[in-house]
Amino acid sequence: MSKKLENKKGRKKSTLPPKKKKEKYNLDNEIVIGLNVKPVDNQVLKKSNIKKEKKKINKKSRVIKYLCIIFLIIIAILIFFMSPIFNIEEIRVFGNSKITTTECINLSKLEIGQNIYKLNKSQIKKNLRQNAYIDKISITRKLPNIIEITVQERTATFMLELENNEYAYINNQGYILEKNSNKIEVITITGFSTNIENINVGNRLSEDDLNKLETVLKIVDTAQSNNIIGYITKIDIEDKNEYKLILEGEQKTVYLGDASSISTRMLYVKAIIEKETGKAGEVFVNGNINTDKAYFREQV
Repeated sequence: MSKKLENKKGRKKSTLPPKKKKEKYNLDNEIVIGLNVKPVDNQVLKKSNIKKEKKKINKKSRVIKYLCIIFLIIIAILIFFMSPIFNIEEIRVFGNSKITTTECINLSKLEIGQNIYKLNKSQIKKNLRQNAYIDKISITRKLPNIIEITVQERTATFMLELENNEYAYINNQGYILEKNSNKIEVITITGFSTNIENINVGNRLSEDDLNKLETVLKIVDTAQSNNIIGYITKIDIEDKNEYKLILEGEQKTVYLGDASSISTRMLYVKAIIEKETGKAGEVFVNGNINTDKAYFREQV
């Protein structure tokens, strides 16, 4: 008992300070609980929020103001370009020879008095291409009231002989440019395989005939370089292994075979024409150019 009493009496008191209790503060006066924080002034918060709102309103009003100004400027520009000062007063056509200027203007469907900025260039080009002779087109606005149309025409370089003394003119790309009964001074192509029903203005020859046309162009180029193109009146393309040249003025038919090594074959043709001038017959240069001789067989 005495020891227990001694122990109780001998205990030392703790030197640590007592724990502070966290105090709760009203959110109107404090932001953080349990810590000493400076109170926030409600008036300052309100003023800050009002300033932010005013800035947003001012920014929106400026944007709306600028948009209105831009819109008014666009309207003014549109009204200016739609004014009579930009109505067409003259239409010029360049590059045409086969087609007349009046035909081009009529095809284009352009009219004096139309606004220069209301034109649909794509539609105008489509209208002009109704004529097969017209290949390339450019349209230029010359402010304030002039339209210039520049065309590039296709040229009739060959002629197809049809039925009932009718002819179709074609160019180097096989486009059918025109059909009529007039015979023009170009080489006639015979033996073509394109269906007669498909030989209409604006169409092209069949794929087979287009391939043969490439060989025909080589034949013509070589004949020109050898100065004998003037003798050729017809080219028969029926058999791609036996192209034939008809020289009506010389009363001769030339057999070229498949027209390979055409430069060498044409040299033989030229030599035989010069040697056998005025004699009707056949010229054979259709054999193997390395082993077979070219020769002329006079008509009896």
